[in-house]
Amino acid sequence: MEIIAFTLSLICVALNAYGHILTWPFMIASSATYAWVFQDAKLFGDAWLQGVFILLAIYAWKTWSKSDQAAQAAQTDSTQTSSFKRMPRSWWLFGSFLWSGLFLVIHYVLENHTSSDVALMDAFLTSGSLLATYMSAQKWLENWLVWIFVNSLYIVLYISKDLHLTALLDGLLIVLAVLGWVQWSKKIKQGGQTA
Repeated sequence: MEIIAFTLSLICVALNAYGHILTWPFMIASSATYAWVFQDAKLFGDAWLQGVFILLAIYAWKTWSKSDQAAQAAQTDSTQTSSFKRMPRSWWLFGSFLWSGLFLVIHYVLENHTSSDVALMDAFLTSGSLLATYMSAQKWLENWLVWIFVNSLYIVLYISKDLHLTALLDGLLIVLAVLGWVQWSKKIKQGGQTA
């Protein structure tokens, strides 16, 4: 099952790096598969996270469809535009508070209502992943920075849980996140925003 989840996740992030809308159906499939893998490994925060990822993927699919339609309409008006953008400056502080708040809530649940043996790390990375997924749904370039940070720490967690293939996946996801940063930066520059 981990091999299937690995493959679907790799396809999902590769599509996302190029800004393709098929990212989101692949995310739904990979999240459903990884929910099973993580539940089996007693990574309950990560297992529950997959359910939230499915909901966020549906939201992102809808959001990207609308922003792509708006960008196409603007292009027919002979102005070149991109639906990819920089994160609003005001969101840095709000995002930090949001990550902290999610961490506290998730950690409390994992510590008091599950048999998780890595509640602290699981909660921290789960909350960061939620934030990065929301940022990606908004087509904010900086989502890739959050993913690079989170996936670096996930490698350590997954090795400690003997999920070596998933640890390898997170290493590959870091490479794809760098590619995503480059591709989205180009799209923003082509659309007239400074990146």
